[in-house]
Amino acid sequence: MMLQTLTWVLLPLLIGFAIPLKKRALIKLVDHILIALIYIILFIMGLNLATIPDLWQQLQSIFGKTLLFIVLILGLNMVALIFLDKQLPFPLKPGSVKKESTWRALLGSSKLIGSIILGLIVGLLANQYIYLPEHLAEIALMILLACVGLQLRASGVHLKAVLLNRYGLILSFFFILSSFAGGIIAALILQMPITHGLAISSGFGWYSLSTIILQDAHGPILGSIAFFNDLFREFFAFMVIPLLMARYPLTAIGSGGATSLDFVLPVIQRTGGAQVVPIAISFGFITNILAPIFLVFFANL
Repeated sequence: MMLQTLTWVLLPLLIGFAIPLKKRALIKLVDHILIALIYIILFIMGLNLATIPDLWQQLQSIFGKTLLFIVLILGLNMVALIFLDKQLPFPLKPGSVKKESTWRALLGSSKLIGSIILGLIVGLLANQYIYLPEHLAEIALMILLACVGLQLRASGVHLKAVLLNRYGLILSFFFILSSFAGGIIAALILQMPITHGLAISSGFGWYSLSTIILQDAHGPILGSIAFFNDLFREFFAFMVIPLLMARYPLTAIGSGGATSLDFVLPVIQRTGGAQVVPIAISFGFITNILAPIFLVFFANL
């Protein structure tokens, strides 16, 4: 079962990465399809939430548990990455750090939550009239993963450059270990299986992936916790990157997790300059590749 799930998650990603896209119009089309698929997946998640018995009580439980995961995972991330910044400082060029407004980016993130709320409202009001084809969410995720692979290839990422980037590799190591530590501690406090805590912490900010995998493995409640935990990372990254880049550049890059390669990469580039982009690409690529592997592994234990 684990191997089957890992195959349908990784295969589209690898197929997408193997296809070169050179035309600008095609790359833009892939970007639009990717955004549409994210909204579709989150809308379906809202529909699934509407089917939970005693929904209001469950939502209160979801938000309480999610808050604990957010505090512990992000908190330990920040402690570990600031420690790394002090031990392995990255020299930024004088005058390269720029201030960046976060409100526009945060507005985009709020639209994602709106997709879930819309799906929840539609599910509550018209659930008996709606029929979703079986495995629709999984099919949408497979197409999304193929689009991510196409984006990775189109961005000019080379495996050799990724694997040989010293800062990207070390940053990934500290980020992943501190994420796992936060997930384990949260699971122990909530008295849930440690594997659930590890699975939730394995999304690394990739909310569309963690939502579907954990929802399929353990139901919509755990999938919802994973979603809000990973989505909040994006909000958090948009807020702290402009504040941290001048003094703690590695921490600023690492705050975005897997989104450092896509959604928050423009903010990283504009605030830290071109010099931090290779680190962000290396770190983001590694976390994007490892997230589905860890998610499937821990979700199926």
